[in-house]
Amino acid sequence: MQTVPEGIMQSSIKVANEPPTDIKSNLRSALSLFSQETFEKSTKPVFHRPMLLGLCFFHALCLGRRKFGFMGFSRQYPYNNGDLTVCAAVLQNYLEANEQTPWQDVRYIAGEIMYGGHITDPWDRRVTNTYLEVLLNPDLTDEKSRFQLAPGFAPLLEGSFEDYRQYIEVASPPESPILFGMHPNAEISLLISLCNNLFFTILSVSGGGGGGGGGGGKEEKVKSVLEGIEELLREEFNMVEIKLRIKNKGDPYLVFLLQELERMNLVLNTMKSQLTELSLGLSGALNISDAMDALINSLYLNQVPPAWLKICGQIGPTGTYNRKTLSAWYDDLQLRWKQLEDWSAPTKPLEECPPSVWISGTFNPMGYVTACMQVTARKEGYSLDEMRVQAEVTDVLDISTVEVQPERGTNIHGLFMEGARWDIASNCIAESFPKELHPVMPMIHVIAVTVDQLKTEGVYQCPIFMTTIHGPTFVFAAPLRTTVPAHKWILAGVAMVMQPD
Repeated sequence: MQTVPEGIMQSSIKVANEPPTDIKSNLRSALSLFSQETFEKSTKPVFHRPMLLGLCFFHALCLGRRKFGFMGFSRQYPYNNGDLTVCAAVLQNYLEANEQTPWQDVRYIAGEIMYGGHITDPWDRRVTNTYLEVLLNPDLTDEKSRFQLAPGFAPLLEGSFEDYRQYIEVASPPESPILFGMHPNAEISLLISLCNNLFFTILSVSGGGGGGGGGGGKEEKVKSVLEGIEELLREEFNMVEIKLRIKNKGDPYLVFLLQELERMNLVLNTMKSQLTELSLGLSGALNISDAMDALINSLYLNQVPPAWLKICGQIGPTGTYNRKTLSAWYDDLQLRWKQLEDWSAPTKPLEECPPSVWISGTFNPMGYVTACMQVTARKEGYSLDEMRVQAEVTDVLDISTVEVQPERGTNIHGLFMEGARWDIASNCIAESFPKELHPVMPMIHVIAVTVDQLKTEGVYQCPIFMTTIHGPTFVFAAPLRTTVPAHKWILAGVAMVMQPD
């Protein structure tokens, strides 16, 4: 094939064949992979046809759920038609080879092998397996159970291939996050994300001149931002003086504090040196380097420079974990510094933790949770491998009323719930209020317990992430009390985040 001339390429229209995002279109597309011949091959149509429809609906859910971003899945998994057709072939073979309907076998093949083969995150795997447990069970083929694949969408139990095709066209319910098991607020989050991406793209291509010359408006704005940051930039902590006050070098909480102080000093030092260098460059004392130019663009677009994020541990192999603007991120950094200043104040022992730790303001939140487990393990004579995290949600919203840490475990605050809310009155998870995307969680009492002491009944294992970017930002899971089956919150994508957007 010869190379296409550049002129033709630039004037051409790009056409991409991508799966739709709505349930009805994906369900229609999924069913079109089969035919009347597929239906007639099975000698057990009473089970085969509804189960095939259930698989098609599961396929449509997996494809459509991706549009909700990290609330849907932590990654954009490449589910494809081959996954569905192989599962359908396995379904037919298993039905023919077994007298009893092999529900569990079909769910395992789909959830752990075909679709599960794409999945790398255990919380995403939990979602797909829960979909299969809800969709593919004996109620699906039981007319008396009044089973529904989704609210307002019951399965068709008998009919020809054309009947099933027509049924999808006529009976499919209107598109809504509820079809995916999610709260309507999920659509608001989706639209906000799309708008933010659009506005950022417009801003980034709007020009403003280069970093070295021209574009006076851009340069003036960058100077203003730079001066504002330098004016409020905190002093580094005196680590020599702090270490002289140490009484118990092996205390896990003290080790964590020292690590946080050193990380904060590194962040402040990097910011100060880069801003000083940029100030000299803008004044003409230094040539504008590529690094300076990148910093200029970040300040102009109100983005956190990647070099700063990297030091904070907010950049990894999959990209940045931060969604805050530079101004919001810098305000947050000021609060982090204040917590460390209070914690390391010379008026109290370094080993004494604050009454409640603002865990969202730590660079390594899992380090603090691990310190809690280490303290308990040493005190009670267990190995660290035996310890797990137990979370007791309190009714405390005003942290200033808390005076001391508990005798066992530790208090933390600064978490937000995503996809649901915490009902203090009933002391359990509840449906979100409309348009309330990230309700504040009360203070949580974190306790380290052994595996056999961990609560498993009547709880939802709620993952906690550092930011709204799920996956690599996972910290730990907190078992939260629920009065409804846990699968409701699993499908709703309920999680807690430390740093909302």
